[in-house]
Amino acid sequence: MEERDTPSMTRRGVMKGVGGIAALSMSNATIADAQAAITDSLPSDPHTADTYRSIVDAIVPRTPQLEEELGPEHVPGGLDVELEKFLIWDFNHFQEVRSEMITEKAGGASGPEMPRGMFEVTLDATGLGSDLDAVLDLAGLDLLDLVDLGLDGDALEEHLTFGPVERFEVAFADLDTAAEGPAAFEVTVETGDERYHRVLQNYPYAPVFTLVFDVVAAEFIARGENEDAVSRGNERFPAGGTFVQLSREDRLRCLWTIVEGGTVDRLDELLSPFLPQLGILKFVVMAVNGLHGFGYYTEWSGYGGTKTDTPNDRRLITPAGEVQSRKQSGYPGPAPGYAADWRHAVPGGFEDPPAEELTLPDDLTGDDVLDGIGGDT
Repeated sequence: MEERDTPSMTRRGVMKGVGGIAALSMSNATIADAQAAITDSLPSDPHTADTYRSIVDAIVPRTPQLEEELGPEHVPGGLDVELEKFLIWDFNHFQEVRSEMITEKAGGASGPEMPRGMFEVTLDATGLGSDLDAVLDLAGLDLLDLVDLGLDGDALEEHLTFGPVERFEVAFADLDTAAEGPAAFEVTVETGDERYHRVLQNYPYAPVFTLVFDVVAAEFIARGENEDAVSRGNERFPAGGTFVQLSREDRLRCLWTIVEGGTVDRLDELLSPFLPQLGILKFVVMAVNGLHGFGYYTEWSGYGGTKTDTPNDRRLITPAGEVQSRKQSGYPGPAPGYAADWRHAVPGGFEDPPAEELTLPDDLTGDDVLDGIGGDT
């Protein structure tokens, strides 16, 4: 896999892009939290990082109220183990697009090829009146078209913001459709005085999704579906847009409208230009929920600085018994016998025999049932 950054252009100070007023309104603790996220080695632009941080904070928040009852290992939330990096990494490695499958023909392809324009996005709010104008320009629509789509253009314009993002672009990097192999993509995000640029081998879904979530959140608010007050100028996630302005509970309600609320149908024409396939959004919402479990309750957080490397290059930096999720679950790490001991977690189950007393066949697999373990078998 190939990934290239231009680090001199990344996160020199997102406060500049967010706006001085918002920065000055922050408490010391909030500034420290935001700055730590900005200067960390998270391979993404600030808007993407803060949007996923807000999702992580909604699904796996810190729970200090559990410390007295269960112990300090139950306090850390998803942000404490940088779970947002797990989501960003997974979404950015979700789909490999091969060069030989791309066609330069516009208007769709009759064969198995996919048109180049399907994977290219340019959202440019500079010189336009609002972030909604930028979306309309991308979609080739105007405010009157929104009326025909049953959308409240004035309300959308009032609520939609991409935060500090003024220009966003996804484009192929040196595409050669005559060559075989994975295509590379350039991602460029510009704020008022910052420019972030990165080259990824896979399609960069992670930053694209965050812009989509802002549009969905604006429509969510415009329809009055939020149950809690909107927090303009969110101090905890200052580089986010409309989505992070929702309360924790409303962020989850908002995402669920994509699955069951008809959001994809209502916003089809506005969102289609952002994504190769709009229908993927429903699976994304399901994945967001599932990935939290995968990331939080595995040893992923113990990989340290290698956690965003490819799986073969990851190394357990934290000692096995000190990985946060293992401390919380009491799992000591891999040990002989665990592979044959997988049924011990059944509630109200049975005493496990010592692993050294097991006589195991050489061809044992995970689906084998061992006599004498687990009651009747």
